Amino acid sequence: MKKITFKNQSTMLRLAGTLLLTISSLASCDLNSDTYEPIFIIEPPMDGLMIDDEGIPRRNGVTEISKEMQEQIAHEVVGYGWKWLHTCEIDKHGAVVYQDYYKEHKDARYCNYYFPSATEMTTFSYLDGTNSPGHYDWNIDLNYTNGDVRLNIPDDKYFLLNIMSVFELDGKWYITTIERLGMNGGGLGISQNNFAYSEYIRMTDEELARFQQDYAFSWIYVNE
Repeated sequence: MKKITFKNQSTMLRLAGTLLLTISSLASCDLNSDTYEPIFIIEPPMDGLMIDDEGIPRRNGVTEISKEMQEQIAHEVVGYGWKWLHTCEIDKHGAVVYQDYYKEHKDARYCNYYFPSATEMTTFSYLDGTNSPGHYDWNIDLNYTNGDVRLNIPDDKYFLLNIMSVFELDGKWYITTIERLGMNGGGLGISQNNFAYSEYIRMTDEELARFQQDYAFSWIYVNE
């Protein structure tokens, strides 16, 4: 499948409307195909990502996000819920693997997020390999300088995810992330050193309330 690379944000916004129509018409039916490839509104970096000293994939040469994006994280990300759309694994060399990760790993479960504040994050998910929904509340440190979200417990600033981009299209907000594949709603398996590129859409107030109701059970944190 031919991929589209956006050289800058303005080009991305001009073409995003066409991509959104493609998502609407193709994503749901292709999900059952063995050749399914997620169609992102913002494509992952086509030249790959660099791996930093912690083993975390990073945008090449980017150490600080723009002031505009910092404001977007503060006002358009924090305080809202985020519903999962797509996930692709990032290999050990920083290349994005264009396969739907959760189709290939049927027992793995994706997360949906809610950021009540810059120090709190809730994950809504099913426990791996089960049909048991629940949530886990994390104490986090959201770094507005680089978009990192890390655990905020004594002597542990463990990386959970990085907010790569925040953007609005047709009145809807989206984020893309680099995140640990080992993290699920119960905080299980987060020592796993695998990463993914994912895309999320912001929940409406009604959707967030429904997630809070449907995933009301609170998981006990287990750090394996």
